[in-house]
Amino acid sequence: MMRLTRSGIGIAFISIMVVSCSMGAKKKIIAKWRMDKVYNDNVDVSTEHNPNNDRWIEFDEDGNYKTDGTPYGPNTGKWSFTDEGLLYLDSDADEGDDSYWKVGFDDEGMTWKGAKFEFTKTFKITYKK
Repeated sequence: MMRLTRSGIGIAFISIMVVSCSMGAKKKIIAKWRMDKVYNDNVDVSTEHNPNNDRWIEFDEDGNYKTDGTPYGPNTGKWSFTDEGLLYLDSDADEGDDSYWKVGFDDEGMTWKGAKFEFTKTFKITYKK
C-alpha cells in the first residue's frame, strides 16, 4: 500500500499547478503580438532592437511561430512550454537562435524575461496584441 506524505502531496500540487499554468499560458499565447518595449539590464533599448516599431511574433495552435520586423527580418520555428513553465522557442534559423523565456500576462499584454542563457537573462520584452 502506498502512503502519501506531506512532501508527496506538495510535489503533486506543484506539478498540477505547473501543468495548469502551462495550459493557461498555451491558450493565452495563441495570437499575433506586436513588440512594444525591449529592456536590457532595465535600460530601454527599444530603438536599437525595434527601430521602426514593426517587430511582431505570431503563435499558432499547431506549435509553430513566425516573426518579422526591422532590424532582424523574418524567422520561423516551433514553440512549446517546458516542464518548468518556460516558453521555449526552437528557431529554424540555427541552434544559436533558440531561447527560453519566463512569460507573464496582464491586461496590457505579455512580458518575457530571459531565462537559462546568460545572454537573454538580462532582457525583458513587452508585447501587445
